[in-house]
Amino acid sequence: MSLRPRIAALACLIPLTLSACSSSSDGEPTPSASRIISGTTPTASEAPAAPTEIGGAATATVTAQDVVATGLDAPWAVEPMADGSLLVTERDTASIKRVRAGVATTLNGPGAEALRGIVAKKGEGGLLGLAVLSGDTTYVYAYVTRAKDNAVVRMQLTGDLLGQPTAIVEGIPAAKNHDGGRIEFGPDGYLYIATGDASQPQTARDTGSLAGKILRVVAKGGPKDGRAAPENPWANRVWSIGHRNVEGLAFVADGRLYASELGQDAWDELNLVVGGCDYGWPDSEGEDGLPLDGVTGPVETWSPDDASPSGLAATHEALYMASLKGERLWRIPLTADGTGEPEVILDGVGRIRDVAVGIDGNLYVATNNTDGRGEPREGDDRILRLTVE
Repeated sequence: MSLRPRIAALACLIPLTLSACSSSSDGEPTPSASRIISGTTPTASEAPAAPTEIGGAATATVTAQDVVATGLDAPWAVEPMADGSLLVTERDTASIKRVRAGVATTLNGPGAEALRGIVAKKGEGGLLGLAVLSGDTTYVYAYVTRAKDNAVVRMQLTGDLLGQPTAIVEGIPAAKNHDGGRIEFGPDGYLYIATGDASQPQTARDTGSLAGKILRVVAKGGPKDGRAAPENPWANRVWSIGHRNVEGLAFVADGRLYASELGQDAWDELNLVVGGCDYGWPDSEGEDGLPLDGVTGPVETWSPDDASPSGLAATHEALYMASLKGERLWRIPLTADGTGEPEVILDGVGRIRDVAVGIDGNLYVATNNTDGRGEPREGDDRILRLTVE
């Protein structure tokens, strides 16, 4: 883990709002067997008010840990909903489950069947990221790997029924590995999409390719969903370039966007993402190869043995980063203008794929021990609820 000061890289100015910078280059659903063991979450009207100031203590502790759901099959994304439930994608079964009131229920309807038909499970691919626009649960958006490409699809959500999927972004390069897959709505209402380099590193810094990028698109359930968002730096869907395999995106309340990125052999990264910036892959990894003209360095690095990061979440006081090979949940404190020293706040549960902040303010963590690379434990895979103080 890098011990250098957590400050902005000089190649890009860091705004507290999103802006570009220059760069060089009808039936009842059938419940599954998964069960909630303890606890429920409140509705939006019962949720605590969010703090207004960014930053918190340099260190924190998990003061309570509950098992919320068990028996999941390689969960990939956890999306908290305003009613207190959680939507969870299963990578290999291409199913979306709703965890609520003691049961994990598989969403069905014509869209669920269609989704399983279009998803091609190969390598690290399958049904990956999931996003819902805040304040509007009409649609869910999912990142899928298909036979010939990767795509983001939109589906109408009515209770626990899914409508037919419509591809809003397609033609994302696909491969057995390095497919990215995380999607997240920003505070600006646009959808941010993390793509991998599809094992073609030379495409990552090519602004004409969708591989190795973070994309920014319009996605509010309209007929023109998927088009480039206004003011994108290259007048296309591309927001930032030079990424190897981003699997975590998180927005801080002040507008900052952070991304967790899997490196190759030397360094994993946490990047502060600004539109128009180049993050260097494959010409730099971590701080190796830097300084490099026009390239923005990471704000934090780890050895892959300690991290191999996936999901990322943000509260007012810290970032929380799931790690696969490292089998840890990392906490990175936030300050008004940067980040502090990372610390491990959870281990001993195996591989961790995702972490999300529930409307109750607690963290929800998805283990990933049934994906063929982990060592399954009793009840795996599970969703854990953590109280952090």
